Amino acid sequence: MNICMIVHNNVTRDGRVMREANTLQRAGHSVTVLGLQDADAASPVEYLDSGVRILRVFWLANAYRSLIASALFRVLPVFAVIAALLFGIALGLRRLFAAQGPVARFGHDAFAAVMNVAHWRWLDMVWGALVLVLIAALIYTAWRVIKAYLTLLSTGAQQSAREEDTVRRYAEALMKEGALDDADFPSVKSRIPGWIPDWLLAVTLEPLEWFGANTTRFTLLRYRSREMTEVAVKLKPDIVHCHDCLTLPTGVQVKKKLGIPLVYDAHEIYEAAASRMVGITDYYARIHKKYLRYVDGFIAVNDSAALYYRHAYPEVPKAVVIRNAIQLSPSEPYDGRLHDAADLPSEQRILLYQGGFSEGRGLPILVRSASMLPPGWSLVMMGWGPLSGSLKQIAAQAILRSGREEDQIKIRFIPPAPQKELKSWTQGATLGIIPYEGKMLNHWIATPNKLWEYPSAGVPLIVQPFPEMRRVVTTYHCGWTLPETLTASGIADLVASLSDEQIAQARLGCMRFIEADNWTARYEKRLLELYAGLTAKAGSHA
Repeated sequence: MNICMIVHNNVTRDGRVMREANTLQRAGHSVTVLGLQDADAASPVEYLDSGVRILRVFWLANAYRSLIASALFRVLPVFAVIAALLFGIALGLRRLFAAQGPVARFGHDAFAAVMNVAHWRWLDMVWGALVLVLIAALIYTAWRVIKAYLTLLSTGAQQSAREEDTVRRYAEALMKEGALDDADFPSVKSRIPGWIPDWLLAVTLEPLEWFGANTTRFTLLRYRSREMTEVAVKLKPDIVHCHDCLTLPTGVQVKKKLGIPLVYDAHEIYEAAASRMVGITDYYARIHKKYLRYVDGFIAVNDSAALYYRHAYPEVPKAVVIRNAIQLSPSEPYDGRLHDAADLPSEQRILLYQGGFSEGRGLPILVRSASMLPPGWSLVMMGWGPLSGSLKQIAAQAILRSGREEDQIKIRFIPPAPQKELKSWTQGATLGIIPYEGKMLNHWIATPNKLWEYPSAGVPLIVQPFPEMRRVVTTYHCGWTLPETLTASGIADLVASLSDEQIAQARLGCMRFIEADNWTARYEKRLLELYAGLTAKAGSHA
């Protein structure tokens, strides 16, 4: 089968996508992964050792050309409203100053002078300033109204957080009761009306970019989807496989144009994710409601996510659960690269966090815990992301407040390691931590790549007491759970409480976990069985 996978990243760092593509390629299929070009992966074409082809779509230039071409259509209504307001102000002042009486005549003369710049006097300038202040007040009022509208549209962070917290607590109660099969699982719903077409959503929200709403994403997502659809259709695949929510509209268009099966690989619960950008969680829910009915094969990242989708979207096929388990591979002796990159002595013990620096992952609390770690321990933050600057600032302030010279080596920030070399880097850690916050349902049920990457390198886990991660730690005795409330002192106290013997026993648990729950042992077969079931449907197209 000719398979086209679609993902909205550069593919290079996405281990899940790479594992699935390699498995299908080695099974005899021909796999092309459509990704996006960026600064870290500029090559438009790349071939993996397995034969998988990666095509990176250069979409930005065409998207921005389209954006500029359609800007007039979006901008004109906004300028028309502003012009109408200014004309109304001028007309109202004109009528006021046209009245009889010394004050009105004085105002009339001043207003006329303001309109005639060549004859401005100081009094005229005062009147001009008053007019500008009035205009500014009206614009500010309009801006506040727009902000209120956007808050209602996207529900606002507080309301949304309360709803998602309710969902999380409800899920926790169900899991404790063991009543998963018959439960009426609640879902986070979109407040963007379904009858609004995608193009109108972009047109109406786009001008609000000027007010800090950052709504250009809706139009750019539409243009990006169009570019990727054109490339995917030219490949004439037998099956299209979409990774993540934002690729789903593209996959549906490809499915409709070619009449082929569509596989949707949901890596998260997107409408319950940590991102709090205006309208974006509503947009995720809107995509699911609109497009999930076209899906022929559905993949969920774990049992909890599968449960959520089954109850929130009954029209989606039964999920095939494929976790983020990694390929089992032999371990080489540690060569000291993690300590060298962090500029730490070889005997220093490392508490490692590897991955993205983004909201909702408990990283500010983790960074604050560094100065509280026991002697001989350092926190190494290996990754990248939007919080990088603020996390480094928190670390610097903590060191400055402590005033202890020895705290200088308590925390280090280093760049992310290449995916192929990640295990060799991770081996240098003593413990690996996943401090995700539980405010969002998506994090509460998370099973991130780190849950396998740490144990694969023989590094025991410190995780939050959330159901999926806690189950791994308690079943295989490969780590420890943090207290219910995430605090810097709680992290440091747990690290300080661990003896060498406990850590050694947890390392053995890591081996048991990885041997029992790896890609080859469990999940490779599930993926191939899913595709075998779709072969007949795809064969009619071929």
